[in-house]
Amino acid sequence: ARFIGIIVSETERLTRLVNQVLDLAKLESGAADWQTERVDLGELIQRSVDNTEQLLHDKGAQIVVNLPERPAVLWGDRDRLMQVMLNLLSNAAKFVPEEDGRVTVDLRKIPEGFLVSVADNGSGIAEEEIPVIFERFRQGSGGQEKPVGTGLGLPISRRIVEHLGGRIWAESTPGEGATFSFMLPKPS
Repeated sequence: ARFIGIIVSETERLTRLVNQVLDLAKLESGAADWQTERVDLGELIQRSVDNTEQLLHDKGAQIVVNLPERPAVLWGDRDRLMQVMLNLLSNAAKFVPEEDGRVTVDLRKIPEGFLVSVADNGSGIAEEEIPVIFERFRQGSGGQEKPVGTGLGLPISRRIVEHLGGRIWAESTPGEGATFSFMLPKPS
């Protein structure tokens, strides 16, 4: 039974890897399907938080969400933006400390459009790793010996955000956590 569990787990991991490689290849080649529609970023962020809250709860971490009172509406691909948020939130969940972890999600209106930030109080990212974490199969170690994941979530997120006219970046102080932010332009 133990070995069957390992086989199933590895099969699921390889399936996720293949799906992410195919998704990234579609995004890079311009063959991805885009469903542009009116999206309220606040609702989308709240839904993504609801979907990942259990990951944080299992680690004893808390999540704080700061959303504006007024709707933050733009034109974008709802599913792709959800993919970006779920990636950033699941990354934060991987690196927050057990029992006293904290993730803060902020959405602000700025002159250029909307700014979304996901900050954690984990181990942070070494300065020399920040330039490469948005490249394929490159990961920050987050203070861990072996990186967790495929190394494709951030490159996929970057492609999505850039396709929608925005930009994504990371800031970190090792030992004090990391903040991943992306900006999307306001509707014209």
